[in-house]
Amino acid sequence: MSKLITIIFAVLAILICACDETSPVGGSLAEDQLVIRVDSDFVIEGRSVALSAVRSSTVSQLLGAIEIPEYGTLRSSVVTQFLCATALDTANYSAENVDSLVLVMQYNPGSFMGDSVVPMGLNVYPLTRELPSPIYSNFDPEGFYDSSRKLATCVYNTSTAESDSLRKLSTRAIRTQLPRELGTYLFRTFEEHPEYYANGSEFTRNVFPGLYIESAFGSGRMTLVQKTTMRMYLRKIFTNDEGKLDTINSQQDYYMVTPEVLTNNNFEYSIAPDLQHRVDAGQTLLVAPCGYEVEVTLPTREIVRRFRDKADALSVINSLSLSIPTDSIENSLGVGAPPYALLVRKDKRDEFFNNYSLTDNINSFYATYSATDKSYNFGSMRAYITNMLQKEEITDEDCTFVIVPVTVNFETSANSSSYYYSSSSMLVSSIVPYVMSPAMVVLKLDEAKIKFTYSLQSQK
Repeated sequence: MSKLITIIFAVLAILICACDETSPVGGSLAEDQLVIRVDSDFVIEGRSVALSAVRSSTVSQLLGAIEIPEYGTLRSSVVTQFLCATALDTANYSAENVDSLVLVMQYNPGSFMGDSVVPMGLNVYPLTRELPSPIYSNFDPEGFYDSSRKLATCVYNTSTAESDSLRKLSTRAIRTQLPRELGTYLFRTFEEHPEYYANGSEFTRNVFPGLYIESAFGSGRMTLVQKTTMRMYLRKIFTNDEGKLDTINSQQDYYMVTPEVLTNNNFEYSIAPDLQHRVDAGQTLLVAPCGYEVEVTLPTREIVRRFRDKADALSVINSLSLSIPTDSIENSLGVGAPPYALLVRKDKRDEFFNNYSLTDNINSFYATYSATDKSYNFGSMRAYITNMLQKEEITDEDCTFVIVPVTVNFETSANSSSYYYSSSSMLVSSIVPYVMSPAMVVLKLDEAKIKFTYSLQSQK
């Protein structure tokens, strides 16, 4: 028995000694340490750059004129083509049954800036030829319409003070009666040449080039129109089976402004003296539409140099972000900051808008204006700096960007679904220059923060 106990103690002693030995592999792991560094003392430089024109790239139409002492004077008219329906109801109606044709410009409640009561006027003219493409906000319609062929005149306001029925509507509209002869012509052309209605291009080229909607008189309000149609009213009087006169009526939106056709806001902007003084004094301003954007130089070379000085084969870039605080500009009508801003390489700016591009987080990024923090935060810039690390030489073009006021549009996408569960997400569908209303803000570049985070593997 004592011999057995002796053997057991001997085995235990061997095991204890084995456990006390240090593994060389375990030792190297213990001696390594992951260090996360955050650099945020970089400096960004910039300047305001005047814009003579922007490419609207939207079906929204801004109508009217407004003067804001702190902002300036903005006037806007519209030229637009129409996408036609590919089939008209010829089974029940003919050109003689066209009762009337109405230009309907719908807007949402509150989609205006200025005095809702002040009367505003517009004139409507037919275009005489196709619009150029691309088309910009400084477009001069002279030579594209005949001023002697005025189709209609309309006086309108946006007030609902005296109408309970209007207040209950989810949308409101500016309605302008067009000549019945135009409606008859459009219907008869389909009867005789349905091939002209095959698409927007054929319709514009062979039937109807479009309309010039001129802001004719009045000042004090800008109205944002979200949907524009030419609504055709049809009426047919006939003898029914009982030998009595009967009537059938119909209204059809056969002609619509859509993304498939050209529409453009023609802007005339005169900047306020105080705003111009701010720019001359060196402040960096975003002013929309067609006012000022901001050109900035990112410290890309310095960011890359710091990383290369400290990095080894195991180093990893975690993130790069840019946050720009802002100052609002006090004004009498509450003109605020653009809701979104695009940060895009200067040499790729025009290409971005001309190609209807979306941000790729290498050459372009967008930020939402935070009313809480009063700032724009451009995150997800890691791919940009990773791309710069792969270059032997970083050029001035790699570092020079512009910040542009934009509108970001979204669409809903279904991610997954089952009998018990479904989900969806909002995806960016388009990014276009901001032309929805007057907007302005000061970018405080001297307080901007670039936050660069990366991981290093070090040894004790």
